[in-house]
Amino acid sequence: MEKREALKRELLTQLYSLRTVDGHSHTYAPDVYYAREINLFNLQHYFQRDAAGLIGPWEMDAIEDPGECWRRLKTALESAGNTAYWRHQLLVYRKLFDFTDPELDDANWRRLDTDIRRKTSDPNWYDYVTRSVCNLEIQVRNVGWGEAWDRRYFAGVLRMENALRLDSAEGRTALEKRLDRPIDSLKAARAGLADLASAARSDGAVGLKLAHAYFRTLDSRPVTETRATRLFEKSLGPGPLDPAEARELQDHFIFYLAELCAELSLVFQIHTGVQTTWGAIPESDPLLLLPLLNRFRAVRFDLFHAGYPYARMLGMLGKHYPNAWLNLAWIYLVSPAASRQVLSEWLDLVPIHRLIGFGSDVHFPELIWGHLEMARDCVAEVLTDKVTQDYWSEGLARDAARKLFRENGLELYALKK
Repeated sequence: MEKREALKRELLTQLYSLRTVDGHSHTYAPDVYYAREINLFNLQHYFQRDAAGLIGPWEMDAIEDPGECWRRLKTALESAGNTAYWRHQLLVYRKLFDFTDPELDDANWRRLDTDIRRKTSDPNWYDYVTRSVCNLEIQVRNVGWGEAWDRRYFAGVLRMENALRLDSAEGRTALEKRLDRPIDSLKAARAGLADLASAARSDGAVGLKLAHAYFRTLDSRPVTETRATRLFEKSLGPGPLDPAEARELQDHFIFYLAELCAELSLVFQIHTGVQTTWGAIPESDPLLLLPLLNRFRAVRFDLFHAGYPYARMLGMLGKHYPNAWLNLAWIYLVSPAASRQVLSEWLDLVPIHRLIGFGSDVHFPELIWGHLEMARDCVAEVLTDKVTQDYWSEGLARDAARKLFRENGLELYALKK
């Protein structure tokens, strides 16, 4: 037991020392971060989803009385304080805001709120947490059309869900405004998307991203340009496409985005698995992506969130599809127990260079630290078990730690550090 604990401590020390590559970021840029006062009630992220079924929409910024905000949060904690989403918050409070109590309660919430407001107003705080506390090398961050990213902290990945809304006047208008030219045909739409992707690539973007599982199935099939042209022309008419037709046109654009990734040497990031409140979970099964992965074997697909709850399926996909990288973004926040099981199985199945060990998937740098704490502990635990139970050498475990948290991300996203 002592030898096992010593190995885990050694691996944890190594993980803390690594300049980590964050493989999936939504972190606020510094100007956005400092644009409002941060407090106990808005320094939140995923717990808001657990709370939604208990107190309704979060909307704490609309409430002026902090006491009322606490009453709402307390109500949520009475039923949902057990979830990993909330335990993550407590890790953040303990590390960064001098919180020492076992739980948040009537006696301590106001002191914590005061400490959060004070520390987060420091103009050096954002950089301190990002660089010194989290020890991040770079964050691979989602950016919208025309959105710049701060290269001190981020590498950009261009969000492309709007490409799947070009069957609507609203969707076409968004692209027209961005490009300052009409989108009145399928040819014009494809050219516009190509120009967006090419411009992003020239600006240093490393990939394209789709999170379409939030509003439709991941299942997509090839649709010819001839068929898509007819559908696009119909969408310009007075009435909308029917749902089946709209899905066909979306499928065409999904495959076209993969073409662009191949042409521009961009990674194709795709959300799989975990959903939000009332999300259609079965439509996020990563196995639905097989037609796309089969068609574009030269494209590097970065598949997110461990595919959870379809993690075992994603593990087999990763074993048999050498163009699939499996990304553990978000999963440690969802369930540390599931994370340990998933990673342990994947390390038996998938060549190590195609596993991305960390993606923060939160808005605040403080929350990145809490997520990293959970991730490092899970990974150190799993790698220790690999040595003591599954025939690994200690050297292989140390090599895996380095690849999971740093080297694989640098290689996949072609980042020079």
